[in-house]
Amino acid sequence: MRSNEGTVDGGVQLAASHVSNPHEAASLGDGFDPGDWKSRIIAGRATGAAANPPAWLDASYETLCTHVMDPAYPCFFGTIAEKRGEMFYSYVNGKDIRDLPATMQTFAELVTLPQYRKNNIAIFFEPDAQPLTHEAYHAWFWSILQHLHDVDPDPKADAQPEPSHEDWEFSFAGVETFVVCACPSFRLRHSRNLGPGMVLLFQPRSVFVDTITNKVIGREARNQVRKRLETWDEISAHPDLGFYGDPGNLEWKQYFLDDANLPADDRCPFLKRQREKAAQVAAAVPAHTSTHPDASIDKVSGFAHGSYTHWHPRAAAAAESPFAPHATRHGAEHRHLADSEHERREHGEE
Repeated sequence: MRSNEGTVDGGVQLAASHVSNPHEAASLGDGFDPGDWKSRIIAGRATGAAANPPAWLDASYETLCTHVMDPAYPCFFGTIAEKRGEMFYSYVNGKDIRDLPATMQTFAELVTLPQYRKNNIAIFFEPDAQPLTHEAYHAWFWSILQHLHDVDPDPKADAQPEPSHEDWEFSFAGVETFVVCACPSFRLRHSRNLGPGMVLLFQPRSVFVDTITNKVIGREARNQVRKRLETWDEISAHPDLGFYGDPGNLEWKQYFLDDANLPADDRCPFLKRQREKAAQVAAAVPAHTSTHPDASIDKVSGFAHGSYTHWHPRAAAAAESPFAPHATRHGAEHRHLADSEHERREHGEE
């Protein structure tokens, strides 16, 4: 098992070192077998046996497969994908996500090919010795999406809408995907508990488009999924569930659900990156003008100094969190001091 050190910066290098290449993606897919799930494992740029799957992955996959192949499983889209061999798989040992950006880029390249445009990917996380709290899984999940977005090799990532916009959907390497987080902390919402470890399901937008008519799959089919949830889960469908493109529908609220039908916060725990803006700010402001210890982080995230509330990409995790140094959210608010306030304190002034 790899060390967890370098899991954030390592992903930047991996994602940036590979340029999308349809021909390379096609060759990667030469060994995929619809009848052999292990042939469809992706780990960075490796696939199949070369992906070196860990021993714990077998049990995690079998648990997911048992759920998904049950005739009563709510999401029959997932059941069909598993039956047809239209699923890719990956894994994360411990909390080491250094290979995840390269894995997602490989997946993005493959789903641009006609033969794989209906494929999803399930990313299995190694089960914790003691399952985390729902809040801890929530923080871990959003820190992963934030990291992927921050290292996205797609130059158009800066131009994506804000999560608060109805058109926003998580995107990586130019592929829009609907994301589902399943984890052991779901007790009533069985449809979101797919095994002993956290599982992330990425479903490209193309999965929801009919290959013959090129039209979005009908609302009636999706309503059937909602009805089946009423039987499968011990709780009614979450109030934040909606349909992409509907007025007022926000995709991010559906990615990680509460287990008691409490609506999500109004503010998404995900920040749109602004590299171009950050570069302009960095070029315009002399390096010596700020004494803030996190100055370099602020430039990367595109924030000018002053007082502001934000998701800190390198913040120390809470004491009870088992996945430091990954990102975690501060309390209700986190106020950074303006430069002038730092200078006064450095000189002993209050």
